[in-house]
Amino acid sequence: MATQRTKGVDSARRALQILLRFSESRPELRIDELLEEHDISLPSVYRYLSLLREMYLIEERNKGTFVLSPQILQLARAAEQTLDYRHEAQPLLDRLTDQTGETSLYLRRINDAVVCLAIAETEHAISISFQPGHIMALHAGAGAKILLSDYSATKREQYLDRCQPPLTKAARERLAKELERIRVEDFAESHGEVDNGVWACAAPVRSRGSLVGVISVVAPEYRTGDEKKEEVSRRVREAAAEMGRVLERSR
Repeated sequence: MATQRTKGVDSARRALQILLRFSESRPELRIDELLEEHDISLPSVYRYLSLLREMYLIEERNKGTFVLSPQILQLARAAEQTLDYRHEAQPLLDRLTDQTGETSLYLRRINDAVVCLAIAETEHAISISFQPGHIMALHAGAGAKILLSDYSATKREQYLDRCQPPLTKAARERLAKELERIRVEDFAESHGEVDNGVWACAAPVRSRGSLVGVISVVAPEYRTGDEKKEEVSRRVREAAAEMGRVLERSR
């Protein structure tokens, strides 16, 4: 069934139609192309383009050639927030748990918190705070710290200023150094930071350069010696990289 056309918004519709002509394969639009494709007058084209420029949605790169402005990135990030990818993550988590014998999680950031969106547990599941739908702090735990490490220095300090209870100056300095290391290594480990006696490791999931989530494995310390930790860490990195490839193929 076709969508009924909204009345009285022809000019807005024309401007949006022009905006939607931009694509990954067509990052630039020329005025002569718009005249040909939309069968409108030159004054009308300039009027629609002026409106889009006024709203900071496009900018003129060369005379008569227009590109999308950085403002569009904010819209893209807002759209990204509505995509949780839990369906893509679940098969990878199930396999990761089969491989490691430990609980696997898919986490992502929502505003200034981290939430578990998918989980794969073993027959010997352990009690952990990260459960589907639970909102957790960004500065504790391997997966959470990967998400926090993606913040700019200014945004990170603003987040830490709001933490309750407040972190001491020494704790903030230690955290800053750890986050920098996480950014470099693209990997994180934690020991009892969220749940006592629980070790965790995590790797970022990226799609087209953007951090969209985290794959993590959690396990009790008593059954994770150095050799197993090394094996689990490798599997986690592989699963996160594979999920990134899955997302890129599906977009």
